Amino acid sequence: WKTLLSNVKGVYCITDRATGKLYIGSASGDDEGIWQRWSNYADVNNLTGGNKIFEELKNNYGSDYIINNFTYSILEIFDMKTSREYILSRERYWKRVFKSVKFGMNDNY
Repeated sequence: WKTLLSNVKGVYCITDRATGKLYIGSASGDDEGIWQRWSNYADVNNLTGGNKIFEELKNNYGSDYIINNFTYSILEIFDMKTSREYILSRERYWKRVFKSVKFGMNDNY
């Protein structure tokens, strides 16, 4: 999986199965694609990828909450040459589609 996910950029969804809330994010950097971004979430010493809402959940319910309830899905994949601006525009599109700012775990468009 590492090789495959390192060679694509993309827009992804993290679902909290306990609440049904969604988080829409993207991997738009030029270094190791989706793998690099998801590695931040998979780090057992962190599990939040720097997301403030995930940090609150971890602080309130512990690391096991994230481990047991979060699932990760890819919504769109892009070639590594795809511009950051385009990927961020697609991320905003999916946030609107799923209303993840109003009803989910995103705090910005």
